Amino acid sequence: MRRLLLALALLGVAPLSDVAAEETLRFVPQADLRILDTTWTTAAITRNHGYLVYEPLFSYDSQGQPRPQAVDRWTVSPDHMTYDFTLRAGLLFQDGSPITARDAVASLERWMKRKASGQTMLARLAGLSVIDDLTFRLSLRAPFGLVLETLADAIQPTFILRAQDAAADPFTQIQFKQVIGSGPFQFLTDEWVPGAKAVYRRAETYHPRPEPSDGFWGGKIARVDRVEWLIMPEPTTQVQALISGEVDALDLPVVDLLPTLKRSPDIVVQVLDPLGSQGDYLLNTHQPPLVNPLVRQALAHVVNQIDILTAAIGDPAYIRPCLSVMACGSPNASSAGTEPYKQPDLAAARALLKQAGYAGQPIAFMDPADQPIMHQMALVLADEMRQAGFTVDLQATDWGTVVTRSAKNEKPGPGSSGWHVYPSWAPSRVVASPLTATQLHTPCNTAGFFASPCDEELEVRRDRFFAAATVSDRKVAMDALQARFYEVMPYIVAGQFLAPKAWRRNLGGVVNASEFVFWGVSKK
Repeated sequence: MRRLLLALALLGVAPLSDVAAEETLRFVPQADLRILDTTWTTAAITRNHGYLVYEPLFSYDSQGQPRPQAVDRWTVSPDHMTYDFTLRAGLLFQDGSPITARDAVASLERWMKRKASGQTMLARLAGLSVIDDLTFRLSLRAPFGLVLETLADAIQPTFILRAQDAAADPFTQIQFKQVIGSGPFQFLTDEWVPGAKAVYRRAETYHPRPEPSDGFWGGKIARVDRVEWLIMPEPTTQVQALISGEVDALDLPVVDLLPTLKRSPDIVVQVLDPLGSQGDYLLNTHQPPLVNPLVRQALAHVVNQIDILTAAIGDPAYIRPCLSVMACGSPNASSAGTEPYKQPDLAAARALLKQAGYAGQPIAFMDPADQPIMHQMALVLADEMRQAGFTVDLQATDWGTVVTRSAKNEKPGPGSSGWHVYPSWAPSRVVASPLTATQLHTPCNTAGFFASPCDEELEVRRDRFFAAATVSDRKVAMDALQARFYEVMPYIVAGQFLAPKAWRRNLGGVVNASEFVFWGVSKK
């Protein structure tokens, strides 16, 4: 306990006995919050921050259906080429100014230039225009039947920023001096200590929807005064803090420590997302030697999903080996192109490296050592790569640095922030469709979030999926898309896993979303 209290003191957190009368929910997030610009990155920690402080246009409910959030109502023309959206009346930003259609349009325009699904819609867009203070029009120039699904994106939601904030270059990170949000909580910039804590207070300006909260949709009622995110990289310290009551919830408890949590009568351990998450290795294909698809195929041949998932997750009950690009268990799962990769094949990897002319160039492998799951993913793959003949430069760092470096495209080498490979993962519900799987977007004329390949044929096959009119046509299109994926290998699928959340039993109203969200939650 003395060790725990010392850790909390170093974080600038007072013991519970010293907390003022206001009700505070203390939460240990999966990573440190470094980036506040929700359009600039797909990092889950920034997305979760966005859900506290911003209101999206649409959201998904617990059944995966797109529902209006800031939008009150909408109409669609008979030819499905024109959508008119009207915002809910009385919505305010946290500086007291009204949320208008102008803010929604500016936010959507910036978002579409970065998000893969937004770029897909943008390519079919004739225009966005403000009709009146609360209504804006989305006009298509080509048919696109996934407008509402696009606006309800779950990994990078269509959050509403003030128009003056949304006017920023989408490819330049906004450095907020003060976050003026539109959601249920206000971010307290003056209490933010990167590496230690982030603090949110209930936004008195927020007007929730009248419906009960359901998934990411519905009435987002803040039932606590404050939410504090406390950065505790050491897993054992996290568990001790939860059991002792110093914190109220853990976002990503290490699976090896779940038995300890389950033995406590005061703790709830629960999987909120039955589809789980998909692990990936993201590749910088703009830098040699990964510019050569043969080298990327060689890398895929060394991947042993069982070894990787066992090291990262441990408990077989939470492991789901899967080679499908779209999550296994989703309607778009496919086995096309996977046959050569069903078992690791070091001999095939060595042959491909020889064919590619690989001469032992170091592979800059970013290892987010503060993230237990991704850290183990990095260690196991690095070892497998060495066995196949790769020269691996494993660079231990933290997740915030990985996110920052991955947006750059410097040449890897001594003293450079350049990179070749890093582990990541995303909710399977997001990588369940080519529409929402950001890393599957490989255009040659649009900047992405990381150095994904430029492959027009993969984009053509992705467009055929969007154009498919029937379920059977979509299946054929998905198989063709995945076959091409395994030819060019824009990234490597590492399998799926379930990630339980843990919280103290005195918390009530935990929402049935696939993430731990903070609206609706109260302390008994």
